[in-house]
Amino acid sequence: MNSPFVEQRTGRPDGTAERCRQRAPRRALLGLVIGLLTALGLSAVAPGIAHAENSVVNSSPATGASRDVAPEEVVITFTEELGDVNTIDLSCEAEQIPLSEPEVGDDGLLLTAQILEPVGRGTCAIRWQVTNTDGEANGEGTITFSVTNDPVAEIVDESDDGTETDTPDTTVAPIATPATDTDGDDEIVVTDFSTSGGGQGPVWLGRLLSTLSIAALFGGLVLITTAWPEGVEYLVTVKFLRGVWVVALISTLLFTAAATAASTGRGLGSGFSPTAWIDLLDAGWAGRAVILRLVFVIGSAWVAFRPDRAIDPTTQIAGLGIPALAVAMTGVTRTLGDLAAIGVLVGIVHALAMAVWLGGVILLARVVLSGPGEEDLVHAVRGFGRVSIVAIIVTVVSGVIQLIRLDGGALFDSGHGRVLLLKSIVVAVMIFLAITARQFVAQRLARAHEMSVPLADRLRRAFGAEAGIGVVILALSSWMLALSPPNIDTTPRIPYKVTTSPTFEGSDLDVRLSFTDDVAGLVGIEVDVRGPAEGISNLSLVLTAPPNDRNIGTITQAIPLTGTGRAVRLEAQGLPLDIPGAWEVRVDAIVGGAQVSSIPQTLNINNADGTQVTTVVTFPEANIVTVPESTVAPADG
Repeated sequence: MNSPFVEQRTGRPDGTAERCRQRAPRRALLGLVIGLLTALGLSAVAPGIAHAENSVVNSSPATGASRDVAPEEVVITFTEELGDVNTIDLSCEAEQIPLSEPEVGDDGLLLTAQILEPVGRGTCAIRWQVTNTDGEANGEGTITFSVTNDPVAEIVDESDDGTETDTPDTTVAPIATPATDTDGDDEIVVTDFSTSGGGQGPVWLGRLLSTLSIAALFGGLVLITTAWPEGVEYLVTVKFLRGVWVVALISTLLFTAAATAASTGRGLGSGFSPTAWIDLLDAGWAGRAVILRLVFVIGSAWVAFRPDRAIDPTTQIAGLGIPALAVAMTGVTRTLGDLAAIGVLVGIVHALAMAVWLGGVILLARVVLSGPGEEDLVHAVRGFGRVSIVAIIVTVVSGVIQLIRLDGGALFDSGHGRVLLLKSIVVAVMIFLAITARQFVAQRLARAHEMSVPLADRLRRAFGAEAGIGVVILALSSWMLALSPPNIDTTPRIPYKVTTSPTFEGSDLDVRLSFTDDVAGLVGIEVDVRGPAEGISNLSLVLTAPPNDRNIGTITQAIPLTGTGRAVRLEAQGLPLDIPGAWEVRVDAIVGGAQVSSIPQTLNINNADGTQVTTVVTFPEANIVTVPESTVAPADG
């Protein structure tokens, strides 16, 4: 004898339920196609609306690089597509170097300019300003590098007979430093994925579709486990879960490729190579979470193709645990700033609660209520009402915690805060629809024993609207990840060993200098300008080496600040303070149109082994003069 839910699957005698069930897969497929087309349309708009400032992924010469000879061109790769109006300026030791007109590469991310005159030895600064595809200003910055040798000129000697002979080129051995940069073979610089590539269309689209499909899979399995175990016997349920998994796999592959491209600055095509995904391991925990997401999505096929494993007590933990881990990885996004560990934990809880809520709603709208049915459908709707209330509360509370951590009270002062306000309004509308639907369910299904056609149709529209708003919320969440929250300081946390505040006579310029080390070698620096808020130009740090036999004189480091703020040069690409001894430190700037310089200070650099430099004072050998003993005549009597 067939069980009740097997009998329900075969349909009523009049065939009504069976016809509705046969139409359900087509409806689900049509809804999925419409959703993909909508997401594709939004992907062309959202990144343009975000107006996140563009940033450099990598460059040649790389920032902080030390080169034997000057490069012949400047090549900069950006995170976002460039507009038509862009500028690059190059100056070395305060001397302007002419460049060709910058050209944008075919991918829209590469900016190239040829160096038209020879560049001599010293510290150089590349200043760039770019626009977005709408022609609006979209960021500026500075790339610094140093050249250790002057350009080698051809030495011509006129012989006695008037003919000219070439003399072999002579070069000076460069100072060896770990931070080197060679043309055509630049090392890929991998940036933390929590701060890179958020505004790229492929990243936005891949993240949206991947998160949506993973949430639909996990939320659907939770609903089946808690309120609708009969669902695994319906063919339409199995087809839906398998289809959602296929979308999750494809979209997560797209997201992984886009994340790889955003973190390394390479093209999207190269990101589809599995060997390139290894770079995400160096892109912070947000990058590692992308790889883990893909791994857990692949593992979720084990339960997506056999959803009965989610209700079998012997396999239930793995059946729900693997998709849950995939959902958890979608919550690992903001991994920088204060209380980062708490933020990641709250983000994971937020993602899980959101998936239970949104995924359950999608399964209800697309499968459970695709037609009339017996009492098991009624139990599924009522059971989801109980589960979703808890999920809604957890989603809202965790979202508020994230709001406080990321934005605080600066909701109107940043793009991230303004989008968050818009998202909060949409969430409020979704909560209103959810409460209204659940009140209706409590009234109409309290004593119902079957799901009639009119009731199923009415509930399907209500839950479908709720699911549609949920997709909009996910799109806004992906958009927010392209923007920087005001409370998240992405400046690297670096332990500094030496800190000093230069003194400026007759100026209100307030600067604090920090150095990562006090031994000879590469030394990272931080320049913290505390005032004035604006009106500063040509800010530079000048370090003069102690007397040495290596022909090392003055190092000038341009500081890309025009007001209050911090500029950091990491120790791995630090300044080559290779000469032990007393370095003279000075800060130069133009403040309010007037040139100012700090009173020179001393930075003592120890030997490479950490010992202090000792100065041995040698006195000349003393000449001993022997004076004959004097004879004193006796006084007269």
